[in-house]
Amino acid sequence: MTTASKSPHVLILGAGLGGLTLAQSLRKKDISFEVFEKAQDDKQPQGWAVGLHTMLKDFHESMPDDMPDFGMVNHLNPLKIMPEIAFYNGPDGEKLGYRDNGAGYWVRANRTRLRDWLSTKINVQFNKQAVRIEEDDSGVTVHFKDGSKASGDIVVGAEGVHSPTRKHLLKGEDKLVRHKTASVGGECTLSGPLFVEQLQLAHSSYMINFPNTQHDDGKKYHLFVGLNKVIPDGKSGDFYFTLLWTDEGVATDPDHFWTRTASREELHAFARRITADLPEKFRRTVDETTVEGMLDKQITIYTLILDEDALPAGRITLLGDAAHAMTPFRGEGGCHAMQDALKLARAVASIADKDDAESIKTVLGAYQKEMIKRGSEAARLSDTQLDQERPPNMFMQPLPKDQVVI
Repeated sequence: MTTASKSPHVLILGAGLGGLTLAQSLRKKDISFEVFEKAQDDKQPQGWAVGLHTMLKDFHESMPDDMPDFGMVNHLNPLKIMPEIAFYNGPDGEKLGYRDNGAGYWVRANRTRLRDWLSTKINVQFNKQAVRIEEDDSGVTVHFKDGSKASGDIVVGAEGVHSPTRKHLLKGEDKLVRHKTASVGGECTLSGPLFVEQLQLAHSSYMINFPNTQHDDGKKYHLFVGLNKVIPDGKSGDFYFTLLWTDEGVATDPDHFWTRTASREELHAFARRITADLPEKFRRTVDETTVEGMLDKQITIYTLILDEDALPAGRITLLGDAAHAMTPFRGEGGCHAMQDALKLARAVASIADKDDAESIKTVLGAYQKEMIKRGSEAARLSDTQLDQERPPNMFMQPLPKDQVVI
């Protein structure tokens, strides 16, 4: 890639949603960059569907003109129904949530499809795990585990919650906190009437809160059910469920918490027992998940809240979960990571001279302050969302219980 000689060369560590959004935004601005990813190849699991909302207008305006049709990322393709997320406070609770009105202000994207879209014309260098970063007034060099190295003017750590770049900036100190939420999850495929039944509960995903009636442990449980993607024939869908509850033990001793050591059979039996008294439609994904469909490595949920001045201003910075990891309970983590990338790309574009170390320090310092303030506030709100009786304000509209035809 060629660019103006005074434009900084940016090294992006991490090819997730944030890192690739940054790469595409820099590509549109004709700023040179390289993307490095520690995974061996692009066949690694990408996670489930992700909601995109508050940053979509800025996102579309910041993407190059030669990108494919964004509609390809929609997890509901080929069905012609709108994305919808719902919240039920108990089996008899009102259906609250949000449904896109057709204007595309809210999109539920299959994460693999979205990453493929964001990878358009981006050369990701795989098997590049950063082990050391060196910085001086003239530039920055990243050393990788395979013995190779790369040099540039700016390094961006977009590697996620366990970011080595963050640990470098904080001189080994880490403020990452394990959340006190335990979980058990699994995956299944539903077809025909069972597929339609779940779409009628919510086109994209739903959560239901309910007490444990199986034994008196005083715990409240939360069942999240999501559609990852519709099968191309439009008659089936791949679903996932996560059963969540509060337990201090998962935060204080995560390596020995029982969900970490339990067998798939034990996890399967627990999920079925806890949801046994729910109406059949709500427990459907749990009942239809086989033992083999249970996740053997349960999700660990993290929170990272930094002070605004926690990161030194220099040639190295962060975005996304590397800077402000948050629980998934408000559905904002992906949006904030991509918003970070869009703001950072504009900041880099404002640097007139890549050799002006003070200008880089000033520009990236201002970006970091805004990014940490915004991201940390979102992390704080998300941290307590699971304990609330109602969903976030943006999802507070009553939703119709309509019929779905496939």
